[in-house]
Amino acid sequence: MKKQVRAVAFGASLLLAGAAIAQNAPPSGQVPPPPPGEATPPPPPPPGAVPPAPPADSMPPTTQAPDPSMPPQATSAPPPPPPANPPLPPPAPGAEGGTSGTTMSTPQGQVSVNSGPAPAKPAGPAPDFATLAGGKGSISEAQASAYPLLANDFQYADSNRDGKISKAEYQRWVSKSGASGQ
Repeated sequence: MKKQVRAVAFGASLLLAGAAIAQNAPPSGQVPPPPPGEATPPPPPPPGAVPPAPPADSMPPTTQAPDPSMPPQATSAPPPPPPANPPLPPPAPGAEGGTSGTTMSTPQGQVSVNSGPAPAKPAGPAPDFATLAGGKGSISEAQASAYPLLANDFQYADSNRDGKISKAEYQRWVSKSGASGQ
């Protein structure tokens, strides 16, 4: 038992000594090397020294001819026109609440942007169970595709998750989903 305690104590002391050595800061005169792939920065100038001016040949020439395929510089371009905020157009007939839109002038002409939920597609009344089941005692997922609302809610309607919808499950789904008919 004493040997185990000594071994643990010795290991812990080595671990602490290694951590202490790793935490030592480099001497004040040394600069750590840069990470791989980066250029080595020049050493800092001694205190009181004036940094040298960059050489004149390192500056790129600025007297190049402008490229005709490039747009003009921002200093010579006219300022953009102020944004036009015309009143919103009246909503389209039959549009649901929550829609919004605006019209903007662009160099190509006026652009209308409308946003909102897509209108609901009419699905009609829910067909009766026997029609969808095809004379069987349940509706499979393939048979449910004949009525898009049921196909969309198939997993919800199949409450016992057996992969088919019984007559009771279908009647419960019709009453809860708001699909009329049957």
